[in-house]
Amino acid sequence: MRLAVGDVVRDRTDMVLGTVARIDRNTARRVVVHVPGSVTRAACAEDLEVVRRHTAPVTGRRQIAAGLVLLAAVVTGGCCAHNVRVLGGSWLLAAITAVGAYEVFAVAFRVVRRLAGPRRFRI
Repeated sequence: MRLAVGDVVRDRTDMVLGTVARIDRNTARRVVVHVPGSVTRAACAEDLEVVRRHTAPVTGRRQIAAGLVLLAAVVTGGCCAHNVRVLGGSWLLAAITAVGAYEVFAVAFRVVRRLAGPRRFRI
């Protein structure tokens, strides 16, 4: 199971909901859970089931970065397709080149977003 701080979990022993506060990565594999009533308790990782993953809201910076990457991808794809047509390539080759240039940016953006995302720990 992979957990991150802030995930909502249910303890199977007494069916109480709580959020993950801390993960102790030792041999006991205990997870500290905030439960209602301002109480924290340690629970065994095998007794927990994930109800909802914690996701951070999209910030303005990330929206601007996504827009800039999209713009750069479209411009690069258009330039590559234009260059292929100037060099005498067919429309099919120009379209494939444009899609390939777009995908380079899209894959790079997904990799960066994945690396900068929340850390999940295997327990």
